[in-house]
Amino acid sequence: MTTTPSLTVAILTPDDFSTIRGTVSRVASQSIARDIELLVLASSAPEVIPDRDLADRFHSVRVVQADLDPGTGHARAMAARVASSSVIVFAEDHCFPQPGWAEALLSAHRESWAAVGPVVHNANPGTLVSWADLLMGYGPWLAPGRSAERDHLPGHNSSYKVAVLLGLGEDLPSLMEAETALQWRLASRGHRLYQEASAQVAHTNFDNWRTWIPVTFHAGRVFAATRAIEWSAPRRFAFAAATPLVPFVRLWRHLRQAVEAGLPRALIARVTPVLTVGLIVDGAGQFIGCLTGAGHSRAILVKWDFHRNSPRSDLRTSRA
Repeated sequence: MTTTPSLTVAILTPDDFSTIRGTVSRVASQSIARDIELLVLASSAPEVIPDRDLADRFHSVRVVQADLDPGTGHARAMAARVASSSVIVFAEDHCFPQPGWAEALLSAHRESWAAVGPVVHNANPGTLVSWADLLMGYGPWLAPGRSAERDHLPGHNSSYKVAVLLGLGEDLPSLMEAETALQWRLASRGHRLYQEASAQVAHTNFDNWRTWIPVTFHAGRVFAATRAIEWSAPRRFAFAAATPLVPFVRLWRHLRQAVEAGLPRALIARVTPVLTVGLIVDGAGQFIGCLTGAGHSRAILVKWDFHRNSPRSDLRTSRA
C-alpha cells in the first residue's frame, strides 16, 4: 500500500504481542482502521509477531526495536520520529479505545489543535484504590466529559500533531515521561489543546495498595523531576518547600472533579481517605524528585506500566 496513513497509533510492549492484543483488537475495530498505521515499540522486536487477522485490518503495521529499560519516554519520542502520518496517538496495553475513538480524534485534528485527548472511563471500578488512582491520574477528563479547550490532557493516551512534538527537540524523551509537563511546555509556546468527548477510552487502574503506593511515589518523583527540567536551583527549593501543601490543594480539586463527573456521593465519601493517602505519597515523591531528580524511578515504573495488577514481588519502593 503506497498511500500515507491518516493516523499512527503507537503502542509499547516489553515482551510479546499477547500483552497488547486487547488494545490492538479495539483499534482494529475502529471505523477508520484501514487508514491507521499501527506502530509497535518493542524491547524484543524480532520476537513480536502481530496476529495476522488483526494486522490485515490496518493500513500498515510496523514493529520497531525500542529500549524500554530507562523508561517509556525515549520509546514514545522514537515513535513520533518514525511515524508515517502527521498525527500520532499513544495507546497502552491497559487502556481500551471505544468505538468511534480514532475517527473523533482525527476529525478534531483537522482544526489547529496541537493535541487532542479523550474522555476516560474506569475499566476496573471494583476497588476504592482503582477509583483513587483514576482520580489522581485522570480526574479532569472523567466520563461523560465534554468537548472543550484544555490546559492539559490525559497522559499516555492523547494524540498530537507530529510536527509539534518534533519541535520540542532534545527535551522530547524526558517530557514524554510526564506528559502534563510536556503539554504545559506546548501551551507556553502558544499551542492549544483540546478534549474531544466523542473519543472515549476505558482505563485500567492500579487496584491494590501493595502496588499502588510505591508506584504513586515513583510517579510523583518522575513528574516533579520532569517539570523542573528548566528550573533554577532556588525555584526547585521553593517548590520543594511548598510540596506539603500540594496534597490538600489536589484533594479539593479531585473531589470537585468527581462531583462534576456525577460519581455517587457515597462512593466519593468512601474514596476520600484512600485518595488522601495517595496524594500524600505522591507529594513525597514530588519533594524528592524536585530536589534530586528522577533517579531510577523511570526504570522502576516501566516494570509496572505493563501487566499492572499481576501478582509480582519485584517492585522496590525507593532507590537513589
